[in-house]
Amino acid sequence: MNFDQTKKNLSINIWFIAYLILLIIVITAGCFITGYLGDKARQEILEYNDKITSLHSSHLTAEFDKIDRAVRIMSGANWIVSALISRAEQDIANANSVLDRYNSGLGSSVCYLMDNNGITIASSNRNNPDSFVGKSYKFRPYFMQAIKGSAGRYFALGATSLKRGFYSSYSVRESKGKIIGVAVIKQDVDDEEAHLTKYPNCFIIDPNGIIFLSGRQEMNFKSLWPVSSETKLALIESKQFGKREFEALLPGEISDGTVITFEGKKHLASRKIINPEGWSILVMTTTERVLIYRVTGVIFIILICAFIIVPFIINFKISRLAEKVSESEIRFRMLFQNLTVGFALHEIILNDEGQPCNYRFLEVNPAFEQLTGLKAQDLIGRTVFEVLPSTELFWIENYGNVATTGNPLRFENYSHEFGRFYECLAYSPRRGQFAVLFTDITERRKMEDEIHVLSVTDQLTGLNNRRGFLSLAGQQFRLSDRNKGRMLLFFADIDWLKRINDIYGHEEGDRAIIETANVLRETFRASDIIARLGGDEFGILAIDIKEESPEIFTARLQQLVDKQNDKEGRIYKLSISIGCSYYDPEKPCYIDELMARADKLMYEQKQKKICAE
Repeated sequence: MNFDQTKKNLSINIWFIAYLILLIIVITAGCFITGYLGDKARQEILEYNDKITSLHSSHLTAEFDKIDRAVRIMSGANWIVSALISRAEQDIANANSVLDRYNSGLGSSVCYLMDNNGITIASSNRNNPDSFVGKSYKFRPYFMQAIKGSAGRYFALGATSLKRGFYSSYSVRESKGKIIGVAVIKQDVDDEEAHLTKYPNCFIIDPNGIIFLSGRQEMNFKSLWPVSSETKLALIESKQFGKREFEALLPGEISDGTVITFEGKKHLASRKIINPEGWSILVMTTTERVLIYRVTGVIFIILICAFIIVPFIINFKISRLAEKVSESEIRFRMLFQNLTVGFALHEIILNDEGQPCNYRFLEVNPAFEQLTGLKAQDLIGRTVFEVLPSTELFWIENYGNVATTGNPLRFENYSHEFGRFYECLAYSPRRGQFAVLFTDITERRKMEDEIHVLSVTDQLTGLNNRRGFLSLAGQQFRLSDRNKGRMLLFFADIDWLKRINDIYGHEEGDRAIIETANVLRETFRASDIIARLGGDEFGILAIDIKEESPEIFTARLQQLVDKQNDKEGRIYKLSISIGCSYYDPEKPCYIDELMARADKLMYEQKQKKICAE
């Protein structure tokens, strides 16, 4: 094996190791990304569950609080108290009218009044076949709570109506505060269940896991987790849910944020307590999103690995083919050597006159899709005007020239269709076709523009610097010669700036320079070129002079300087010396000569001020 072959093999090994290391890095990063996506999906499910539980919790709490407030007020009505004390027929009738009014106003199921023994003496459903009047409900917990002086709240299946309801009770007291009975309002909850139909695995459950309301009616009165024998016996005796077996759906109690297996699928459960009695809203959402997110992460990593492996294989094949096929070497090198650039192959379309008027997409690579946002399936076989109807004609002209002449073309241009700058290399692999390799150079162009602005701008004042002034002035000189326009060039200098720096500090000196720049901006027109040439020196080129004379500008300048000096609290007087020279297009001269004249006149004015001082 000769030295060149050894060197070549070493190069191949280095490339292989580099790709292998990159592949390991990508796979490691992919594991973290996949885990992150799984956690993100889990958090999104929890947020979704929390949204549902909060929505129903707020709604149910508001409804039941309204019933609680109403029964409190109703229990204190005079006719309610009188009916319990006298038991007279008229007082009972008056109490019934109160119960009817509250029942109608609240839209509740029934309002009724019980004595100390739990016997119903008045009820809004007295005329119904299932009237509560005469029936005893002292076994109900809501009666036991209220007769002892506490507010009663109870969810149960009606003992008479066999309808699910929310019972709110409150004790009735006579004038001395003695409890003489209990007022109750029952609100059917069947209508509330309609709100849950959109969420099949949303349940309202009691502290033992018994499902009271559900988006799926077949789940009602089943138990989400096993109920002990003692609890089951107590529930049957209280007739809260009727006589049922309370079939358990899960092996154990569900806590907020746990993952459970329900009906053969993994679910993420959220549980929120809605009242002091321990009733809660439970929402279970499948964890399919977690799997989808993780699979997406895995697929993404596989694609990245493919993009790493494919270039390695391509580079390896290109290096082998390069020894045998020199013509193919150019094509493959341009197409595959740097796959990070966009690549597209097109067919030119000519009009009846034989001029390029359109082109058709034949092939694009993934980098093309990434740089343009367009997808291959939306491009192949279609023309550019079908895909990008606003494409500028210069693209057609440039590519048409390459496809018809075979001459390659490299250029930079701005695409209004994409709002980006691109650097393009176009060549023709065969007559009538052209291929384009391109990169996005928008950020580079922005940086170049920013660098250019910085190179011609004075950082302290924001005016043009000497370089910017000479560049812009040179353009105006050429325009003046062509259009026979007259100009005035002013040379200005801050008087006694060194004294300001020595006495008040350089920071105050900088403020004086900025103040002078602002005065010059106000003195001259927006079209005039103003620059800080360096230190305390300023140059101004007043262009397109008509009737204005230098005295008009200098008078305006002095007026603005005086205005600044008249401001209260000034610690020194601002003074500016200025000289002016006139540019006659009939007698052209160089800008350096014009600046020298103005500088000389400015210096003479400055000397007069020094002598006068």
